[in-house]
Amino acid sequence: MIIKNLIKLPIFKRLIPSIFKRYIFFTGNYFKSKNISGVTYYLDTRYLIDRNFYLRENYEDYLYSIANKLIILNKVNFFLDIGSCWGIYSLRLSSLKKLRILSFDPILDNIKRLKKMIKINNLRNIQTFNTALGSKKGKVKFYGLEKFTPNYSLYDKKYKNFTISKIDKLDNLIKINKKVLYLKVDIERHEYHFLLGAKNILKKNNIILQIEIHEKNKKKVLNYLKLKKFKLIHNYNADYIFSNFKIKKPQEALF
Repeated sequence: MIIKNLIKLPIFKRLIPSIFKRYIFFTGNYFKSKNISGVTYYLDTRYLIDRNFYLRENYEDYLYSIANKLIILNKVNFFLDIGSCWGIYSLRLSSLKKLRILSFDPILDNIKRLKKMIKINNLRNIQTFNTALGSKKGKVKFYGLEKFTPNYSLYDKKYKNFTISKIDKLDNLIKINKKVLYLKVDIERHEYHFLLGAKNILKKNNIILQIEIHEKNKKKVLNYLKLKKFKLIHNYNADYIFSNFKIKKPQEALF
């Protein structure tokens, strides 16, 4: 709690993470277990995302707060965590016991850690899928900048660090009709192809879609969603929130 508050001060914002990184690599003491808001996380602090979450105890809190409120207000049945990494969104939302959570990630180590935390916390409402999502079925290579990165892309072929994953259409993997779904999509420039492979899910359900859109994909993604009768609710940097039905919004000024 002390570190969480200190790191907010400008003088410590960079200093504390820098010292902590040197400490964990020098000592080899990088696996950390930490309870945050009732969920026990198993973190590998060699990864930047884990270090930040361990020290700050938050991740994309503005967007997460919106997602959490929209899910509750609109009585969402399913949360689809597309590009879940090791499940920060999924684990934080797991306290909503009536919410079914489907977590998709192509990186096996991410899914293994998510499964470990599901077991540690005795969670019953998260189901994992170790696969990439797109507009075809097969196998693909994902490229990462460095060894200790949880984030890989299909498009950064200049990076020598890579892993092989299955890829499939969302429509092939799940069959859900006439439900309320919240989709959080963060898949490193593959968002357009994901939408093409999810057309049945998008058509047959009431959808709230939170999607990170890469600038070069922006025009065709926005045009596609407009064609499918999705309306823009909110935009925050590269993240956009759409819906294909009239949603209930939080009364407080989040938007």
